[in-house]
Amino acid sequence: MLKRLVPFVPPPVVHAWRRYTAGRIDRRFSRSTPAEVFSAVYREKLWGSRASGDYCSGAGSHLDAIVRPYVANVRAFLGEFPELAVAVDLGCGDFNVGSQLVGSFRELTAVDVVPELIERNGRNFAHLGVVFRCLDIVNDDLPAGEVAFLRQVLQHLSNAQVARVVQKLYQYRWLVVTEHLPSAVGFRANRDKPIGPGVRQRFGSGLVLTAPPFNLRVVEQRVLCTVPCDVGTIQTSAYRLAPQPSA
Repeated sequence: MLKRLVPFVPPPVVHAWRRYTAGRIDRRFSRSTPAEVFSAVYREKLWGSRASGDYCSGAGSHLDAIVRPYVANVRAFLGEFPELAVAVDLGCGDFNVGSQLVGSFRELTAVDVVPELIERNGRNFAHLGVVFRCLDIVNDDLPAGEVAFLRQVLQHLSNAQVARVVQKLYQYRWLVVTEHLPSAVGFRANRDKPIGPGVRQRFGSGLVLTAPPFNLRVVEQRVLCTVPCDVGTIQTSAYRLAPQPSA
């Protein structure tokens, strides 16, 4: 008889150590630029490593239990469009996830702030016809498109940096956002943190763009999928954005 599989939940001491370590690392990067931060994250393998030694965007981009439902539900969402969309992947990372969605778009521009990572993606995924660009989503203009994807990206930025990105998102018709969220009902959203590899979930918070101080203006929103992780969930939401606010 097969034993019932019980998900592993790290003990409290492990959670406490992870929170301490993540906070210490974030403080180290608090005065760095996005390019400096995320270049160091990949160089030092702070989001994990792969057997090949190649770039790794972390478990959230490689664990089948997380990636498979995301890909399936995003494909279903995009299948509702009357024609294939022009899309942008803002913070594409190692492109393991994005590469599984390429057939769902008419055109795709994938960007990241790490120059070496973009060069690697351009080589490894040249056959897919994706345009890879190195840019800083906080400080640079964003590529044109109809649908923008931000998959586990904003959670690593400070609130001031997230706010700067949000103001540039209204050029898109749809926004698909994936974030770590605490499992507790009524958690305090959008507690600030320094830029860095850690996320707000370590102190019981998570990013909710429609809540203060970001107040993303939407005319429709839906949850595409929610998958459990060791402390909370990873939730993907689609937002149909309101018209560009007046200056």
